[in-house]
Parts: sequence; C-alpha cells; structure tokens
Amino acid sequence: MCALCGVLMDGPHWTEAGTNAGRSDDAPQGHQRQLDRDYRITLINRVIGHYGCTARDFAGSQYVVQNLSGGASEVVINLPQMWQAMENITRKIADPLDTKLIGRLEGRV
Repeated sequence: MCALCGVLMDGPHWTEAGTNAGRSDDAPQGHQRQLDRDYRITLINRVIGHYGCTARDFAGSQYVVQNLSGGASEVVINLPQMWQAMENITRKIADPLDTKLIGRLEGRV
C-alpha cells in the first residue's frame, strides 16, 4: 500500500480492538498514545525479528516493515497486513505456533 492510502484510512483495524488504539472513545492522546504505539512495535519486533524483519512507526498510523538488511520494505496499516508483508519480504511462511519462535519469546532459545 502506498503511504498516502494509509493516511486516508480511518479508524483502527479490528485486531487492535483490545488495545488503546482500538477504543476511539477513550483512546489516549498525544504522548501516551505514542508511548503505547512504541511499546506495541517493540512487541511486534520480537515476533517478526525471528523471521528476519523489523517494523517501525510511520506517521503515527502506519508501519514500515523491512528485512534486516533494509533492502526490501512495505508500508502497512494494521497487524494482518504486517504479517503478510513480512512473508512477502522474506519469502517464508510464518507460523505463530512455531516452537522455535515460542521458545525465543519465552527466553528459552
């Protein structure tokens, strides 16, 4: 998706329903919203780093997903798109139930 299309999208994706980003009626404003987003990106990077990618914030409403060498990247607006972008970039099928991934997240690997 191009960055302009992402900016024009309105409202959070349903996958963020359990986060502050998904509650438009009482979503935190300003600095706290950015801190929450930064924390979410930190968690995302723990998962997609296992597959050789990283994510960063773009314009406060989108993410840039890229491989670790920085050669390939995609702009996405939500978590499902991020997962697909990671698979497109790495040419690997990602499995959230991968025992090596779970072990890494639990600190066993």
